[in-house]
Amino acid sequence: MLLQLPGATLVLALVVQVLAFSLSDVPMWRARFDEVAIAALKDPTRYRILLFGDSITQIATGRFSLGAPGEVGNLSTHAGVGLPGSLFLLQRYLSVHPSPEHVVLSFAPATYNLPGSVRVARYNLWLSYTQPNERDFLRTYFPGIERRDWLPAILDLQERLVEPFFSFLAQRSRSPRMDIGTLTANPDAPVEMAPRVETVEDEAIFKPLLDVTMSAGNAEALTRMCNLANKYGFRIEVAWPPSPAQLESKLTSSGALTELEAKISSIMEGHCDFAGFTDFNKIRTYPNLSFRNDLIHLFSYGWEQRYTADLREYLSGLRPPVPANATARGPRDQPEAAGASASRAKGAHGDDPVEP
Repeated sequence: MLLQLPGATLVLALVVQVLAFSLSDVPMWRARFDEVAIAALKDPTRYRILLFGDSITQIATGRFSLGAPGEVGNLSTHAGVGLPGSLFLLQRYLSVHPSPEHVVLSFAPATYNLPGSVRVARYNLWLSYTQPNERDFLRTYFPGIERRDWLPAILDLQERLVEPFFSFLAQRSRSPRMDIGTLTANPDAPVEMAPRVETVEDEAIFKPLLDVTMSAGNAEALTRMCNLANKYGFRIEVAWPPSPAQLESKLTSSGALTELEAKISSIMEGHCDFAGFTDFNKIRTYPNLSFRNDLIHLFSYGWEQRYTADLREYLSGLRPPVPANATARGPRDQPEAAGASASRAKGAHGDDPVEP
């Protein structure tokens, strides 16, 4: 019996390997951040505005409409996807849709320093973005991210078998969509305060949120977005989503936010159509107790509605940019001009959008 055990284990490992191989081409669909990666290629809806953001925006706005049909594509995800994932989403969208007029980046300042670890990047980016140029970017800025690919499937069942299988089932049961919100947010919605006592522990929670030093990968992602803006003629807007008033004060008084804005401006201004910064903390104040215990995400349905209503009003006020010169609007708008425009407008770090 004991002599048969190694043989049975080998057979089991071989069966698992074959099953994993049969699922290896299934796009991941574990949560909303995976859905938008698929939807950017498969959802045929054309949008005037594309919104990218982290989980502050995604959680607050996910159930609400941000505009009339075809107005705003809500591609916000979370900090683990961040700017690299937003670049990939934008490239995917442009490969099969006409260009939007505006691209809005609504990330918390600390997100410009994330994702910081290879493990986080692998789970949130590597498994979802498999196009060659996406993988090349990730290998460059997250060295060693592909290391687990060489493991036998039986030693990594969750990643190689379980999640692909449930992703396969998800795609059999529904179609991916870029915009899923239908409710209307009330700008004067009643709000609740978080049921906790503010203590010095808040200072410890704030500490990682005060590091807003832009990582090299995020700087490169912004550079490539800027190059795409030149090529396709859209305008880039940067917005600061709600943050606790105490954190906002610290970022401002220390000069950290000013330095981050200067870094973003050095990448954008004079290189592409960049509209500058909009701070939603200047529209209304968000006290510490308007956030959950993590001091990142808004607490209660009311605060989420207020931010969403402010965001919708801001997005509705974005007017069509006036192009400085003729640019290709998208692969389906000017198919002959697109190739010529691409060769003229491609920047030093520019990547063509991926093909579906």
